[in-house]
Amino acid sequence: MQNVANIAPAISGFFFTQTLVGSAGAQAPLAYVIGLAIVVALGSCLVQLARNFPSAGGYFTYVNRTLGPRLGFLTGWMFVLYSPVVTGPSLAFLGQILEAELRGNYGWQWFHWWMIVAAGIPLVAYTGYAGVSFSIRSIVIVGTAEILIVAALGISGLLSPGPGGFSFRPFTPGFNPGGIASFSGFVLAVVLTVQGLTGWEGAVPLAEETIDPRRNVPRSIIASIMIIGAMLVIAMWGQVVGWGTDNIKALVASAELPALVLAHRVWGTLWWIALLAIFTSSFGVSFACQNVATRMWFAMGRAGVLPKEFGRVHPKRRTPTLAVTAQTVLSILVGLLLPALMGPREFFIFLVGFVLVLAVIFVYVVANIGIIRYFWTKARGEFSWLRHILFPAGTSLVLVYSLYVSFIPPPASPNNWAPWVAGLWLVLGIAILWWMKLAGKEDWLSRAAEVITEHEQAVAETPRLGSPI
Repeated sequence: MQNVANIAPAISGFFFTQTLVGSAGAQAPLAYVIGLAIVVALGSCLVQLARNFPSAGGYFTYVNRTLGPRLGFLTGWMFVLYSPVVTGPSLAFLGQILEAELRGNYGWQWFHWWMIVAAGIPLVAYTGYAGVSFSIRSIVIVGTAEILIVAALGISGLLSPGPGGFSFRPFTPGFNPGGIASFSGFVLAVVLTVQGLTGWEGAVPLAEETIDPRRNVPRSIIASIMIIGAMLVIAMWGQVVGWGTDNIKALVASAELPALVLAHRVWGTLWWIALLAIFTSSFGVSFACQNVATRMWFAMGRAGVLPKEFGRVHPKRRTPTLAVTAQTVLSILVGLLLPALMGPREFFIFLVGFVLVLAVIFVYVVANIGIIRYFWTKARGEFSWLRHILFPAGTSLVLVYSLYVSFIPPPASPNNWAPWVAGLWLVLGIAILWWMKLAGKEDWLSRAAEVITEHEQAVAETPRLGSPI
């Protein structure tokens, strides 16, 4: 459920429908099937690392152990542009959607988007302070509701098809009513589905709070990919068929989210249930991303990469309180100030849709390189050409290609600034490493590796953070 919430199925299944159909036409469900196959291969790569290095550090630990502490630091540095920044923009965009729907359907003029952010960030922070068990229980509640609603809307669309009727043809290559799709557009849609399924690694930083993490964390990775991947295929298929394959151009041009339009038609006065899924998805992904970000910061503090206070836990609740506080401050900045300047939707797309993608591709590709190096050298006895060469190299090529199709030609402003933001952040991280080297302060590198090794051995016997999940 941590992984499921981190993927945010309602956001993935509802927010990007028009983008996917605009690229792949009525073949958008087929694009999701192919994207799911790629993500399964990508998830199998992470499984290799999760099984060998169970740690709250996640990718920071993996890269530290396979490629060295400098790249481990840069991976953790780039990760700041991934899970830590999701909460604020997600809640702001949710607030904007609620504001529009409540005004349009019920005439509420007093509600404004920032109210959701102001109420939501303290709630998310509380789940972080209260402990991982409370946080996961909250995720189970909102995640279960979200899965059921998204799947129900997809099935409802299949049972009540629009113009064109029920059809399996959206899974057929060459099915292109309206002439929307092109080969390059379909390839772009596949890449976007891969990006839309990111988040399946969300349980990795909970390894130290999980019973038998070498067994259960890898299982959770593959299970969540298969469950949510299948659900998103049904959701996309249901929206395409429910809208009507003979009227597919109108879906792309819709001023309202197609999922909400479909919900109004098939559920009538109960349309708001689809809106509830977006609500639970926004909070679920906020809870999950907070768990990921704070555990990685905790591990970096414990290893000496961040101030040691980040590596301390509350004596009773066993939660990394300073990491949660830092995460809350960051969420306020990117949830209130920047959306107010750029607009909630525009900032969400810029940060989560573009900057985050650049950061996560960096993290995934570097980790894949670490897999190849580790199993080719240190774990040669476990080496497999399929799992340790073909999968990491192949998925890395897909991810790198996604950069090309996402930014060549450059997207419209302000999204065309995303590579500069991610690039400058990476350069700043490199500058920090260079300054430490010149100042003779690189002793933390060796300490980080030693501490990580020590805690990997300890976690196999007993959790280091809160109570086991």
